[in-house]
Amino acid sequence: MVSIVKYRKLLLSLVFLGFGSHILSAQDEDFDLLGDDVTPVREVGYAFKTNRVINLQSLESTSQGVLDFKMFHRFGAWNSGFYEGFGLDQATVRFGFDYGLTKRCQLSMGRSNINQSKNVDALVKYRFLQQKTEGMPISLLGVFGTQYLLGSRLDSILTNQQRASYFGQLIIGSKLNENLSIQLSPTFLYNTSHAVISDPNRQASQQWALGMGMRYKISKRSSINVEYIPVLTDKGAVHNSFSVGMDLETGGHVFQFQLTNSMGLNEAQFISNTTNQWNNAGIRLGFNLSRVFTIVKPKEL
Repeated sequence: MVSIVKYRKLLLSLVFLGFGSHILSAQDEDFDLLGDDVTPVREVGYAFKTNRVINLQSLESTSQGVLDFKMFHRFGAWNSGFYEGFGLDQATVRFGFDYGLTKRCQLSMGRSNINQSKNVDALVKYRFLQQKTEGMPISLLGVFGTQYLLGSRLDSILTNQQRASYFGQLIIGSKLNENLSIQLSPTFLYNTSHAVISDPNRQASQQWALGMGMRYKISKRSSINVEYIPVLTDKGAVHNSFSVGMDLETGGHVFQFQLTNSMGLNEAQFISNTTNQWNNAGIRLGFNLSRVFTIVKPKEL
């Protein structure tokens, strides 16, 4: 009798165990029906190869803990003639560093020469919104920067107040698909150093401009970039900057080759002081070189 009761208890235990397993399996199936088709929301990155379109700041910013060494070079204009090697004998150069202070904040500074003038520049770039696969269709960044004229052939007529320029900029854009990215960059400049290139007697000016940039990826490691920066307010005798370029990635380097009518290498220069035009062969060959170094490894952040 004891053994019958014992086996009966064992049988009931097995029945309840099987029934419980069936219930849990059914619940798992229900959860699978709810969750299998849900795609996780991800941030959309790599809208541009680097943090520059060509001259303009792009939708990208330097990653946290990474130092990005930049070298920009522009030759002279083609219409400078045979004696100047159609621009190859002339050079405008900027060396600079971009550092990712946090995931959202980038700091930059650089030094350049232009038209026999020496300049230093610095900026802060901050990301307010990051485009995502669901819910957020755009990225939004803000930039504030300054340029200071260290020395110039016009030193005798420039005061300290006339050596500084400032700008503020919003960058609004989106990676529309795997190949195409676009952005708009409304910009305000308070520019006191027009004398660097154009009119020595020009007074300080406040200007609005609307930068437009586009990138189209043609392969895994290359793309075509285009940017146009119309100045919307008074610009005197200068012209709007227009540039076409190609990005090539090789290992840790990104080379950006371009044709542009701009000589300048920071916002006060290429937005407010572009003196050449495409329609009279005022085109310059140039390149940007970017090389990144990880200063603080991600696990240490």
